[in-house]
Amino acid sequence: MPDGEELSAIARLIAGSSPVALGSVGGVAEGPGRKPFSLMGTLGVVASLAVVSACLTILFLAMRSVMDVGGFCAEGGPYVIATPCPKGVPGLMLGGIWIGIIAVFVYRWQASKAEAASLVMLFWPALFLSLGWNFLEYGVSPPFDGGLAWGWLVPGVLFVLMGGIPLLWAVPEMVRRDSRPHNLVGAALREGVAASRQFASERRIVDAPFQEEGLVDELERLARLHRRGSISDSEYDSAKRRLLEGR
Repeated sequence: MPDGEELSAIARLIAGSSPVALGSVGGVAEGPGRKPFSLMGTLGVVASLAVVSACLTILFLAMRSVMDVGGFCAEGGPYVIATPCPKGVPGLMLGGIWIGIIAVFVYRWQASKAEAASLVMLFWPALFLSLGWNFLEYGVSPPFDGGLAWGWLVPGVLFVLMGGIPLLWAVPEMVRRDSRPHNLVGAALREGVAASRQFASERRIVDAPFQEEGLVDELERLARLHRRGSISDSEYDSAKRRLLEGR
């Protein structure tokens, strides 16, 4: 099969085509494409994101349930339990942690496969800011004793910092990474400039007066394409005549 350069040059000699029309013939890129819409891919992204959100919500509410009984509780074991945990909360917290971790990986995989904007960088801030809010709220208004609960206020400030600082970095990074229209326009402009430069360069070669050696090389390449059956007899005669007339 002829290479892209040969087909591009011969197609221009025969038809005088523009560089856009040669995209499928000479290998010139026609610009970046987007992956077709996939219903299953979209459902995978939405479902996994919903599971992550549900797990974050469960952890947030389960933590509040524990803090309502003083911030610590126990369940099971041979000893007498002073403060039992609210019913079902230990299982919800354990399930929320592990199912949430698995859901994050599934969501990241589905978003990458569907070429969707990823929200993974928001999960860490969402977790620590929500738990930090619980610490701060209950630290200011403890459920039993009056006054400030510094044992909750201090971790509340730490959790807010642990979630807020990454959030300040994550949002600009997500805007830069996932602004698809901007990326598509920029890539299309770069492709267009490259194609125009290639076309101008080849056009100068075609339009310039042929030296004897260059003409022989072009005729030999044209004959080689004709022998391969890449161009018909009429196309071969037309291209050969254009080469000879361009001397």
